[in-house]
Amino acid sequence: MNSRNSILTCLIAVSACLVIAVAPTRVAAQSETSLPSKVDSDINGMSVELTSVQKTGDTLMVRFKYINASDKAIVMYNEIHGHVEDQIYYVDSKNKKKYPVVRDSEKNPLASTLHDLHVPAKETKNCWAKFPAPPADVTTVAVYIPGAPPFENVPVGQ
Repeated sequence: MNSRNSILTCLIAVSACLVIAVAPTRVAAQSETSLPSKVDSDINGMSVELTSVQKTGDTLMVRFKYINASDKAIVMYNEIHGHVEDQIYYVDSKNKKKYPVVRDSEKNPLASTLHDLHVPAKETKNCWAKFPAPPADVTTVAVYIPGAPPFENVPVGQ
């Protein structure tokens, strides 16, 4: 009976070690969003693709595409009830902080032409926007692009 208990105890200990060693790797792999990542938009006939999130110095560059598969042009202002540059942002989930688009001294957004954005039928618009960079210890963010569900757990490229 004593050797049986010893074997059982040993098996439980080995199993616990395997769970501890493997679990963090598996969770991390499941949680990060790989780029590019494409989602159906809230706007009929449109999808949004997040292509990159790259930190350079004190800014974070976000590149994305609006893809219009419909037979009609889409005027983003009408669809989202405002301008894209006023509604796009990212969240540093670690510190629970929201970052809007960086603006110059004249309050113009540092972004591609997002103001009054039109996406013609069957066409794609490549877009970008710059944001303040998150702290150095932040490795993933959530990106909120107007007309699309959030892109969560997006790795920040260096």
